[in-house]
Amino acid sequence: MHTVESLENAEYQRFLEDFETASYQQTPQWGNARSQIWNYEVLGIRDSTGALVAATLVKYKNLPGTRLRFAYIPQGPLIDWTAPDALPQLQALASHLRAKNIFALRIAPPLTLRSWHADTVKKGLADPDVARFDDLTPDETNPVGGDIARQLARLGWKEVRGNKEAEASQPRFNFHLSLEGGSELAVSSRMSKTWRKNIRKAERAGVQVHAGELADLDEVLKICAETADRNHFSAKPRSYMESVLTTLTIDFPGRISFDIVRHNGEVLAAEATAQIGRRVQGIVAATSTFRPEVRPSNALYWELIRRAVANGVEVFDIGGVQNTLDPDVPSAGLVHFKAGMGADAHEYIGVWDLPLRPRIYTAFSSLLALRDLAQTDATQRVRDLVARLGEDSRRSVKADI
Repeated sequence: MHTVESLENAEYQRFLEDFETASYQQTPQWGNARSQIWNYEVLGIRDSTGALVAATLVKYKNLPGTRLRFAYIPQGPLIDWTAPDALPQLQALASHLRAKNIFALRIAPPLTLRSWHADTVKKGLADPDVARFDDLTPDETNPVGGDIARQLARLGWKEVRGNKEAEASQPRFNFHLSLEGGSELAVSSRMSKTWRKNIRKAERAGVQVHAGELADLDEVLKICAETADRNHFSAKPRSYMESVLTTLTIDFPGRISFDIVRHNGEVLAAEATAQIGRRVQGIVAATSTFRPEVRPSNALYWELIRRAVANGVEVFDIGGVQNTLDPDVPSAGLVHFKAGMGADAHEYIGVWDLPLRPRIYTAFSSLLALRDLAQTDATQRVRDLVARLGEDSRRSVKADI
């Protein structure tokens, strides 16, 4: 028997610090930083003895014109998925949310399904018969991840594919750089010769890494837009970056860093990172194509690695990539860069939705992308949608309005 209740920030902060894979997206500070778009609350899951066994930050967005809400748990919930009662914990959370006018719940746990060593990825990039990670035999398969995915499907959860908003928050394929060994030498020895050569090339060229400030945002946003255009995703607005550098840093349970790379006065690369416990995670990264010969990205990541090693970090989550190992596809360049750094590729179990009001969820998701919830001009379309759901669903909706 599990109970779910709101948590005080102090107790939640302690839980975060002890949870191995806790993400900045599961902090109240991130909830505050994104409060213009989402409401949020922090919930704890207790067992029959009252012990706190799991916790999570839940974001909410209203279905326009109603009191129904969509609930989203980014990079969570923070459940020990190896625990025998992991699924009952999740079910208790879903039952709690069902009673709060939630028509659907989305989760995105960073739980590995399969993984490939850096050398394996590099061999895949060189193999003409390998086009995607799916074509490459994994070095490790996580039975826990596979079992959880199967059980989610059995319990009525639906895997979300092709949703840009969900994939931007939690890419399916991610690279983790192990910093175990506790020394710069141990990390650099796992890098490719080209990677080490490029670090030295950046040093000789006089590339410098500095702590970034709000005053640097105009220059940084330009290369963010360039990076987004090059990799076919939407650039983050100024408000997002300002929130990362201001609201997110207030009482953050770890370290938030913002670093920029300059060469001859020009900003060539930038990255914001977050450290909780012994894990560092990239928040946003950008690189200009201007002066690639001075290797600004190599210089930046080497500085971030050195700092992480000094801070006792064990894993540097350097972010997601597309499912491609075809060297002719532009996005494969990022895969090559991260594998050359010595990082291993991890496929997560993905993003999953639980329709708590199935007819509303089905009809709504067929007409609107969930990211459109924030648009005020969607209200009438949603009202029309609700009107078409049928008499039974109308009664259900009216009871919640």
